Amino acid sequence: MAKCVRCGKEFDVDDSREEFNDEFDGDVDYDEEYAGEVCANCAIPDTESNINAGAAIDMMNGEIAYDADHVERWL
Repeated sequence: MAKCVRCGKEFDVDDSREEFNDEFDGDVDYDEEYAGEVCANCAIPDTESNINAGAAIDMMNGEIAYDADHVERWL
């Protein structure tokens, strides 16, 4: 069992990898982002936050349709 560097809980890397990769349908890879150091319970919300913040930046730059609620929430 590995120990999460974020929350300190022990976790199974294979289970976290599977849960994470299922959540993001392969768009983001657990091993590339977290290399077995972070449990799925920490990695999933962290990645969701990064994705949403990136989308808000793209909205501010006019690259995707602007959603004021999204921008306010994530920036």
